[in-house]
Amino acid sequence: MKDKADIILLQETYSTPEVENTWKSQWRGDLFFCNGSEHSRGVLTLVKEGLDCKFEVCKQDNLGRYIILKGLVQGQSFLFLNIYAPNKTNEQCIFYDEIQNEFDKLEIDTECKIIIGGDLNVIRDPDLDGSGGSPKFKELSKKIENLCFSLDLLDIWRIRNPKLKRFSWRQKTPMIQRWLDYWLISNNIQKEVDKVNIIPAIRSDHSAITLYINGIENSTYG
Repeated sequence: MKDKADIILLQETYSTPEVENTWKSQWRGDLFFCNGSEHSRGVLTLVKEGLDCKFEVCKQDNLGRYIILKGLVQGQSFLFLNIYAPNKTNEQCIFYDEIQNEFDKLEIDTECKIIIGGDLNVIRDPDLDGSGGSPKFKELSKKIENLCFSLDLLDIWRIRNPKLKRFSWRQKTPMIQRWLDYWLISNNIQKEVDKVNIIPAIRSDHSAITLYINGIENSTYG
């Protein structure tokens, strides 16, 4: 990713304070940690060296679930949310209420471009987003809809691929596949998105999803 992306959103990093200095030595640019434990959670946002940006707000939870960055990128107002949602329904409901509350506290003007990227741990359409097992439409998806409605966000992958059945997570035994990873972006940036893609995984059960934006020098990865 060092040569391909300007901003990278990583989830399930298993990071702890003890690894921060080592990881910083391997990346030229800024790193924003929200640590979990050695065996669970953790999110990390990386910003490439030389990218014209200044973040004035950085908020993390204390469980390794999200990082919010708000500021200017190439002179434009941006807000990034790197998200790794829980997979238990009761925890998810609390989690998304917390996310909504954090957004309500921020002063977000109409020109701000919001990009939410990461593992939302929910399928929004059981016919398109699931294969194997028993994919079901969860009530939780309504919280995602409410978040999108309140912030004027859209699922750019599904907008560009309305009938395409692809998956971002899989397990082999038994074979179960789901679309769990999303880019939710401001409606006002939709025309600036050059393309959105998915990269097959090598060592992970999740694939990377990519977002190319005209105006950010190269791309954003999640």
